[in-house]
Amino acid sequence: MSKNERTTHFRCPTIAVVGCGAAAREFCLPLLRRYPGSETAVVLVDHSQQQADSVGREFGFTQTCTDYRCLPFAVDAAVVMTPHNLHAEQATHFLRSGCHVFVEKPMAMSPPQSEELVASAASCGRILMVNNYRRLFPSYQRVRQVIQSGTLGKIDRVSIRDGTEFGWNSASSFYFRDPSVRGVLLDRGAHTIDVINWWLGKSPRVAKAEWDAHGGIDARMDVLLNYEQTEVSTRFGRFYRLANDYRIECEDGMIKGRLFDFSRLSITRHGVTETVVAGPARSHTDYAWQLLANFIDAVSGRAEPLFLAADVAPSIRVIDEAYQLATRFNMPWYDDDPNIAMLTRRHQPQHTSPSHRDGNDEGKDGSEGSAR
Repeated sequence: MSKNERTTHFRCPTIAVVGCGAAAREFCLPLLRRYPGSETAVVLVDHSQQQADSVGREFGFTQTCTDYRCLPFAVDAAVVMTPHNLHAEQATHFLRSGCHVFVEKPMAMSPPQSEELVASAASCGRILMVNNYRRLFPSYQRVRQVIQSGTLGKIDRVSIRDGTEFGWNSASSFYFRDPSVRGVLLDRGAHTIDVINWWLGKSPRVAKAEWDAHGGIDARMDVLLNYEQTEVSTRFGRFYRLANDYRIECEDGMIKGRLFDFSRLSITRHGVTETVVAGPARSHTDYAWQLLANFIDAVSGRAEPLFLAADVAPSIRVIDEAYQLATRFNMPWYDDDPNIAMLTRRHQPQHTSPSHRDGNDEGKDGSEGSAR
């Protein structure tokens, strides 16, 4: 597709894109520039004017600024693609200004923040969507259909492994500089925990959580969840590629699949295994574009949102509970290291108000390049 090619006849609503890092460049702006009139209808916001101008030239957008609170013109909607700890503050600002909001995952840092966001959207009568686009994978949708049909009987156990060596081209590198944004569970878990909630449709509790953090940023974390009588074992990592698969054991069969095989899965019924092609093979970018396009259509009154932030919010509670309960893995090689106590004290999270900086991307592990 050429840079100036348009693939829709609908004009672009006025939109502020907050954060001009890797996520905006890969997932947001290539889609927005397809809409007629987007050159002047979209304003790019980044705390670095140089970054905003450079990205604007790259994608053909002429409007830029450095402060999301002082835009050059009023906008209908905002797309927030900044670091995690800025999402709630910025999304709330736009909702209260009468704008619809599409926010990168995770939607917030804590349950109170996510609840306030959902309440603000409801009270303002505005659309609030989150970029949890894994819900659109055909294979994941088929998993949900099979579970909800009850044809495999009661679910006994679920296991999911989600991790690769970190490879996202983050502009700000905030993932490794700011312990207040937490680590791999908030990043990858914002997708995976939400999908588990969506699949099972039950209210979970955290039975156990273990991590490798010494008060700083977690790069490996295991979380054991209980959904009524169903045990769910999850593992997340950033150091190396994990199995990246899911396994759902039921009393009358099993569902298995690869996390990043968006079209296929296998279903075993009474000892017979069938490979199911749930949909065409597409890239993760296609699904992110599909969700953002749905948001734009909803803002323009042409469609209903595929799902809302209120649907995703329960996953934030589960993630937060896991962090609250987490204990360190048994790592005896550190027992005699005199630096560990000092590092733990130094990296205790500071409960301070988030900065008002609003540029740069949020980053994502390389296996799927999810937005930010």
